Amino acid sequence: MQEKYLKNIKYKIMNDKIKKLQEEIEREKRIISNCKHTFGKSYYNPTTKNEGYGYKMVAQGSDVWGEYQGYREVNVDRWSRKCTDCGFEEHTFEQKPIVTGYEPNFKK
Repeated sequence: MQEKYLKNIKYKIMNDKIKKLQEEIEREKRIISNCKHTFGKSYYNPTTKNEGYGYKMVAQGSDVWGEYQGYREVNVDRWSRKCTDCGFEEHTFEQKPIVTGYEPNFKK
């Protein structure tokens, strides 16, 4: 009986924590959606992605298919900018030409 009571209290505490976190997430979403977004200067912020290499045939019964032999991490150029009001961060992988070179292309 005691164990069941303690288990119910544990679930109640966890449910309360989950509810508080969900409310906090909703509050942050409202702040971001109501913001007019004043972005600061964009900055270079490279990231990595997994890229497949090689090719191997795989067979299981009468099914035959090809798949990558393995994966490796590859650096990808990325630019970011952050809203100075709400902290929303936007990323892009594209650039657009300007007279003196290139600048990040944030599509709207």
